[in-house]
Amino acid sequence: MKAWGEQDLARLRAAAHRGLGDAGVLRGLPLPPVLQYAGDVLAAALAQGGDVRNLACECLEELNRRRLPGDAELAAELGAALEVNAPTGLAPLPVDLGAVAAAMDDGFHVLDLERGDVLPEIEGNGLPIPPGVLPESEDARRGAAREWLAEQGYRPVPRSL
Repeated sequence: MKAWGEQDLARLRAAAHRGLGDAGVLRGLPLPPVLQYAGDVLAAALAQGGDVRNLACECLEELNRRRLPGDAELAAELGAALEVNAPTGLAPLPVDLGAVAAAMDDGFHVLDLERGDVLPEIEGNGLPIPPGVLPESEDARRGAAREWLAEQGYRPVPRSL
């Protein structure tokens, strides 16, 4: 199995960001380093009728085994997409988890609950994003943002124009 290269990661990020169920970006590559992205792509693929059940079950097992921040929340969403557990009941919010993580790292930002935009505190009203010390890895940062968002009653969905 080959390792994740920059081009592979760019394709995975794009698929997750746009809500594309392109599970082909995961084939032949290890899931553990990118579980947060992989889960989003696989959930989208399942919603679009893709034949990815085995890969999605593997991702779900890895999320349940790893248990980093945000893994339980993503596992619940992926489990619902696999129809092995009930929907989470979290409200969908079109938000970029990377932007939320950056705001948590920086502090003094708010989340616009209508559009999902992350704004400087002085430029908008919304849900204050608390500053925090985040892990180094991109996947773990994404998970920390997902966990915080779920604590507020929301789940991330892809943004559209």
